[in-house]
Amino acid sequence: MKKPYLIALILSLPLLSTFGQDEKLYPWTDLQGRTLQASFISFDNVAQTVTIKWNGQVFPLPLNTLDTQSQALAKQLGAPAPKAPPATSSPFDEILAAVPEDLLGPEALDVEHDWQSADGRALKAKFVSLKGDQLTLSMNGGAKEFTIGLDRFALESQALAKLLQPLATKHRPAPPKPAAPAKPVKVVPPKVVEADLDKMHTWTSSDGRPLQASFVSADDQGVDLKIRGRSSPMSLPWTKLDPQTIALGKALQKLKKSLVPTILGGGEKVLERYGSGKWKGYNTYLESVAFEGGLHANGRLAHIWLLDENGARVQKSPIAIDIYGYSKSEGRGWNRRRVKSLASSPPVSQDRRTTTVKGEWENGSTFEYNFEFSHAGMSFWGKAKEPKSEEFPSILRIDLKAPSIIDAANATFEQIKEAAGDGALYVDPVAGKTLKFPFNEKWDDIKDGFSKGGKKSVDYNPIKYAEFRGSPFGEHKIKVKSASTRSARLSWWDGYSQVFPVQGAYILLKSMDGHEAGSSKTPGDFKQRLEIKKSERLDLKVIRGAG
Repeated sequence: MKKPYLIALILSLPLLSTFGQDEKLYPWTDLQGRTLQASFISFDNVAQTVTIKWNGQVFPLPLNTLDTQSQALAKQLGAPAPKAPPATSSPFDEILAAVPEDLLGPEALDVEHDWQSADGRALKAKFVSLKGDQLTLSMNGGAKEFTIGLDRFALESQALAKLLQPLATKHRPAPPKPAAPAKPVKVVPPKVVEADLDKMHTWTSSDGRPLQASFVSADDQGVDLKIRGRSSPMSLPWTKLDPQTIALGKALQKLKKSLVPTILGGGEKVLERYGSGKWKGYNTYLESVAFEGGLHANGRLAHIWLLDENGARVQKSPIAIDIYGYSKSEGRGWNRRRVKSLASSPPVSQDRRTTTVKGEWENGSTFEYNFEFSHAGMSFWGKAKEPKSEEFPSILRIDLKAPSIIDAANATFEQIKEAAGDGALYVDPVAGKTLKFPFNEKWDDIKDGFSKGGKKSVDYNPIKYAEFRGSPFGEHKIKVKSASTRSARLSWWDGYSQVFPVQGAYILLKSMDGHEAGSSKTPGDFKQRLEIKKSERLDLKVIRGAG
């Protein structure tokens, strides 16, 4: 009897099970043309046998029992897998390969680098870490930290991150492991004295990181600290500080409150005020890092002093901001409205953000002045209501007087030049380019430079903003502007008797109606002349490091 082919034998077997979904089936055909669908197991080139799996069972098939296509299929499936091609090199591997390993030292981890995004935007920040394809950078002395995918940076910045990561691994110790939970320890408040309010202390975070800073203020939420080189305080919530640091902050705040000077009550023309100490005669004050300012007890005048890194005042006389009404009385020209009485007095404060003063002018008009204090600067706005029967209608205005750096009337030119340094007033007119008035030149000489053929060739007013900066102001830039250039008019002038800009200058703010009323024969026709809205307010910002 002739031996049947194996495929014929296999096809005669009963079905045992179905194939799993992960097994690929191939057609296997014998010399008689019969075909079955089975998965491939292996191919033995020596024995010339292909092993398949059909219906859950494994069968070896001699290669010479299969047709030409099935034999070729067996040899193809049994051939050794080709070696994987080498991984494509990173586009910046050549950059990395060209940089010596010792090119960057550990100091590279402490400076800000220039980074560039894939779409060409520039960024200056410190390197923190590179984990996988996520790059972490920090800005503003560590106050702001963010993580971005490495592929969003230009190739050069990706290469820089690749260089800095092994450096960070080598020179930055791993953060300490969190200690095992311990039983709460009762912290004894430290003993502090007045000198501790200005000293540098070590403040420790809840995870053990130290920070050198001096105390500014504290409240129920946290503490404000002064860090060297920062123009504004850093606010830290109590929840991010360790118990001993919390005790230090609260002890210093308690001490600061205990040192508040005596307080005098308000009167008909004076606000409640401090009766002794540094802020004697002031109702409200704020001591920030770059400056300190206070609201005088007369209810209309604010003063600002710039501070150096040690907290000392830069200038002897303050920047003065005055809110008042003025009117054109018959035969006297324009004059200030005197305050007849104050309606009430806000309590004294060293941290109130907005103080509102209400009262009455001598002609029966009522007024409301607003003073806003923040660690970035101060803002001013107000309004008044005047009787319709007033014969000489008033206008509300806010004046800022920059301090005189030197008594120029009794000084030599060399003394004036030395005091002026590289200081200057910059004004940016609404129409025209920014104008510079160096402190060591005369007003008239500077203005002559802006004239052609004896005629003024530039528009000095109105302006978008004014800036005072240079050596007389230390490391600061003082920027004065209005919140609106459409409905309010900001202008400046050099005063009646000023010869040099170093003697100071004036910045004036009125509503647009107030400005028009000033040159009108019927000023009472202008309805908004008595209001400078909050949206039109005068803003004074103090910026450290821009001098």
